[in-house]
Amino acid sequence: MEQSNQWMQDIALKNITPDKLVFLQDMLFESQKYKGKELFPFFMSLAAKARQKQITYSQEELDIIIPVLKKYASPEDIEKMNKVITMFKKR
Repeated sequence: MEQSNQWMQDIALKNITPDKLVFLQDMLFESQKYKGKELFPFFMSLAAKARQKQITYSQEELDIIIPVLKKYASPEDIEKMNKVITMFKKR
């Protein structure tokens, strides 16, 4: 995903709090550094940071956010997102 916050301006996200969007933005850009098996430990540490900051996402929010992210993502980023989503659904 491009390093811009254009996706954060999408009208579909109007009811998502800015702190949640900024957290996702930071996560997306940080995740670019990791590949394959490195992603799982990264996301586990990210989950700990989210708990520490008391940031949680409801299923309804995720159902809104994920399509918006995909709308602005490259095919490679979409593939990575799909893998992460699958991984977390199995857990």
